[in-house]
Amino acid sequence: MGIRDREGTPYGRIVPAIVWLLAGAWLIGGSAAAEAMDGQSVGVGLAFSSVYDDNVLRYSKEQLALFESGLMPDPFSIETSDDLLLGPSASLTWSNVMARRRTRSLRLRWTGKFHKKDATADFSSYSALWRESFSRDRRLTLSGYWLPSFYLRQLFDEDAVPPFPGLSKYRRAEFDLGIGSVSWRQRIAGKTRAEIGYQYEHRAYNPEFEERTSGTHQGELGLEVYRLPRRGTLDFYGGYRKSNAKGADADSAPDPDVSYHGIIAGLGWRMELARQKGWRLGADLGYELGTRAYDSKLPSDRYHYNRKDTSNTIDAALRWGCPHWLVRGFYRFDMNSTNLGAVAPPGSEAGSYKQNQVGLSLEWSGAIWRQSNGTGDAGEE
Repeated sequence: MGIRDREGTPYGRIVPAIVWLLAGAWLIGGSAAAEAMDGQSVGVGLAFSSVYDDNVLRYSKEQLALFESGLMPDPFSIETSDDLLLGPSASLTWSNVMARRRTRSLRLRWTGKFHKKDATADFSSYSALWRESFSRDRRLTLSGYWLPSFYLRQLFDEDAVPPFPGLSKYRRAEFDLGIGSVSWRQRIAGKTRAEIGYQYEHRAYNPEFEERTSGTHQGELGLEVYRLPRRGTLDFYGGYRKSNAKGADADSAPDPDVSYHGIIAGLGWRMELARQKGWRLGADLGYELGTRAYDSKLPSDRYHYNRKDTSNTIDAALRWGCPHWLVRGFYRFDMNSTNLGAVAPPGSEAGSYKQNQVGLSLEWSGAIWRQSNGTGDAGEE
């Protein structure tokens, strides 16, 4: 028997399940032929990743020290601050390649993240993407994302009334996240393309922390330069985010206000290192800067009043691909610096932290059905 999470699901059964999925993918992929130049098709994608995360809930240095000391267990519901995460995913894609270089596609995807020890933080997400591609590199994309019951951490609930004096007032903080986005991309000169996008995020917290429920607007503009040396691509992007939190619950007592505004900016570089018949080797490198200036007007809100955050994220990856298969090794470093406007003792709120993630993923994709637009004949693959 494997390690059981708090819902009673055996963690040890996840790996055998993924092995069987990938074995099935190998059998399907072995009989799949090359994709048709035009017509409709249905494709399946299966993936599995293994990631080591040295700071699963993004605790600050002071919070990590408190957790390791064991002197104050109430703010923590995890067994370890670092953990191994297994990430299976599955997708289904329908596409239709039409005349005049027009393509229409719809993709549905499920992704799971399962912790080896901290099963309380397990989650699954769902996404849908609709894309219309036209000639001259013009493209319209609509997407939706749903993440239910995402565990943030234990937070102090000032409104809690324990049944007995001395019992903890720390409660589980989690939210449902929904994201909708739309973007338009087109070529502006040679192999250079520009893209403009908008997305809206809604976070709905559990009743104990409903004052944190928020809506976030984000606008973004990007520039992609293609066909650099070694078939490289360079991306630049920048955007602005504005989040408005509820800032109050059912009672009249002052509550934390997590509303904020800030910018995001980054660049990404993708290139091909080597190519042979049947396989390719490539590398990716990316950097993103993000800022948050909190909008709380209450001096008593000591963790958000005049608070400013700056995050720096670096991503690096090496990938090897052949027909139907992709192997990818990756590393991510995330550093967040928090500047509180007032002196505040270490608490359960997110603050300055460092996080390292290193992992390996294996992906398979292939067509399971096709139909030619020219003949109307359908065939199973």
